[in-house]
Amino acid sequence: MIQVPSATVTSSTRPIFRSLSAKVTIFIQVCRELWEFSGDGERYNEKIVHSFLPVLFTKWRETGTNHTVTIVLISRVFYEESEMQGPIVDGARQDERGNWYKDFYKVITDREILREWKPILVSIKDSFWDFQREILLTHHYRAAQGAKADARPRLIGRLSYAHDGPVLEAINLGLNPTETHYIDRSLFITGAMTLLISPGTGYFSVNKMLLRLTTARMLDQGTILYLILLTKPPLHQSPIFSFQGTEPETRFEIENRSADPLASDPLWGGNDGSGIRGSKTFWWEPFWISTTFWDKQMDLPFRQDR
Repeated sequence: MIQVPSATVTSSTRPIFRSLSAKVTIFIQVCRELWEFSGDGERYNEKIVHSFLPVLFTKWRETGTNHTVTIVLISRVFYEESEMQGPIVDGARQDERGNWYKDFYKVITDREILREWKPILVSIKDSFWDFQREILLTHHYRAAQGAKADARPRLIGRLSYAHDGPVLEAINLGLNPTETHYIDRSLFITGAMTLLISPGTGYFSVNKMLLRLTTARMLDQGTILYLILLTKPPLHQSPIFSFQGTEPETRFEIENRSADPLASDPLWGGNDGSGIRGSKTFWWEPFWISTTFWDKQMDLPFRQDR
């Protein structure tokens, strides 16, 4: 059993891992907060490679686990309207607020069983800087060279904040291999679990229809997302999603028509609000996420009042 020390985390959930062998997917969100400093003077990217992951890997080694691990960096880059030209347009999408963006993913390890994790930690630390350079500079430079356009290297776009990251998109990528779990189920994917490490506070702005799809897929496959937040617990409920939509039907209207009771839920009732006048912001608490706040300070004693 994996037991994260209670003196190093603030969590409202049970320990993350209980099985001795599982397929583990770890998503690490690369966003603007990743290079900011926390209250103890340590950067959030340092908390990942110097604090959380070493403790987690040490626990795995001490308990003799045999996890198959995949580590993926995820990021979203926003572009100004003036930058939407040439090869930049290829693959770009527009969100509900009219902002252009692209999502990027980089696999660090793919279904590996490693006894020595120090080289992986070094690779992750180097990949943070390399990944940022690739998606803001090299990606567009190579695309321009392939199109025989203006190939001068220049920084284009900006990393999103944590609340605008491709969280649901990454979760669905992790769910794709187990989509047909009910047909010739492979024992390799039994006990599969997903971790998402984020320097945010657990608030994410998402698309309503994508959140509805993700919730249905998580319930169908019986999967729980373990969300690791590197910040202190915020003053608001966390985790929480916000999305644009229209007002659902009232319970009185539903009872009179004997309709689906889910129609009164903001997520399952009403429209998604895309281009619809009168749409508003709704807040929804996901029940399929288990949250842990990692607050270990490497150079300071742990404070119980935090």
